[in-house]
Amino acid sequence: MGDSVEEKKQKYLNMMYQILEMPNENEKLEMFMHLYISYSKFCYQHGLTTFDSELSSKAKTLFIIESRPLEYVIDNDKKQEALYRLENVLTNIKNGIPDGISIEDANLILAANVQNARIGLSNYTEIDFFEESLGGSCGISQAATVFPLLELGVPVTINNTSSLPDCVFRHAFATCTLPIKNCNQIYEKQFLIDATYRQFFLAIECNEGQFFEGDSRFKDNTGPSAGYYVCKTSEGMAFAKELLTKGYVELTEHNARIYGNGFSMEKIYLSTSLEDQQKIISHTGKEYIDAINNKNLQETLDYTTEELTEYGYNVSLHNQIGNIKRVTKDGISSNIGK
Repeated sequence: MGDSVEEKKQKYLNMMYQILEMPNENEKLEMFMHLYISYSKFCYQHGLTTFDSELSSKAKTLFIIESRPLEYVIDNDKKQEALYRLENVLTNIKNGIPDGISIEDANLILAANVQNARIGLSNYTEIDFFEESLGGSCGISQAATVFPLLELGVPVTINNTSSLPDCVFRHAFATCTLPIKNCNQIYEKQFLIDATYRQFFLAIECNEGQFFEGDSRFKDNTGPSAGYYVCKTSEGMAFAKELLTKGYVELTEHNARIYGNGFSMEKIYLSTSLEDQQKIISHTGKEYIDAINNKNLQETLDYTTEELTEYGYNVSLHNQIGNIKRVTKDGISSNIGK
């Protein structure tokens, strides 16, 4: 007698377990993606769910793109000087005097802000920040990046992807606007801040096999994660690499379209008509920026400064910004950058 359907499913799983133990990341990714798609189609044909807790656990550090966060080393004296310059500029603007900071100061402040949130996330989650995806941590990450900017008087938006055109998935992110002075010209730059974007680039969720969820509750109504769509083009890959590593990017119409389209296209399933697919993919960068800046669509933070402080987060960029602690497999922590 041949193998039963359940036995064949387990053979697929066992092969994927073995692949995920391979040391070569590129070979591992290619083999895993190929087999997972076959596995998903098999489950689809037999009405089985693709979900397996052991597989999900083993695949939680395999990504479709190099996405290791930058190990920022913040010079606290230079950071402090940049913060004082920003506060003086914001005071001048409030008094009707046009002013701005350099793009170098802006990048230093944004890097410190992201690093500060990453330190808090690493300490709070007690996992290796540089390996894990931080799925489910977007709300606390959003608050950790917003509160330090609000303290400085920087204009921010508090957003969720569910408010973007055709987006159904909820993911918290934020933006801030900084006045930039360059060659005696003053202009405002808006920046998108998302320190947990990495969770949308897991290999197990970014492949066409996600269209074939065999469980009858979801059949024909599932699809890949946002990273699957973002990484289909070279411009998307470049955008993703910048946001994934830096934790922030300038919010241009070009970047807004790539970021927003990825989440919008999560709504595309096997059951989605071609007409609806065309509507979903046609949204422009301006549409996404308008939604982000629409005060009626903005949300409130899920955490207070008191809660963040209780959880060990630093809520002021004037405090020293250190290095991220690595949590090793044996539970021993060590500082990155020292």
